[in-house]
Amino acid sequence: MTTVYHELLPESYLLILAPSPSNAPEAALAHSLHCAKRSGKPAVWVDCSLLNSLSEEAAGLLWASHHELQQKHAQLVLVHVPDCVKRELLAHELGPAPVMVPSLLDAARQAGWRGATT
Repeated sequence: MTTVYHELLPESYLLILAPSPSNAPEAALAHSLHCAKRSGKPAVWVDCSLLNSLSEEAAGLLWASHHELQQKHAQLVLVHVPDCVKRELLAHELGPAPVMVPSLLDAARQAGWRGATT
């Protein structure tokens, strides 16, 4: 899994993921999630719109980040999650699932961001 974009927003940290070669370790995803968790933002938004599958390692990293963020009273929000990716993630279910929303605007609304009312 490769992070093609990341941005520190006022109330969240945004990651946009893209597929990487199937034999590549998930080091880039692990690093990106680590940076996002350390940002101190109340939410980490992960845009999955470019993905067509999710490796077991990537699913484990997302679940671990979800739990770590919950302990910090923050949340992982998955955005634009294709059905196949959602099924792969939930197949590794380790408790209550991360929030999944259809768009970045919905992520902002879910977080109560004032600029997302239009």
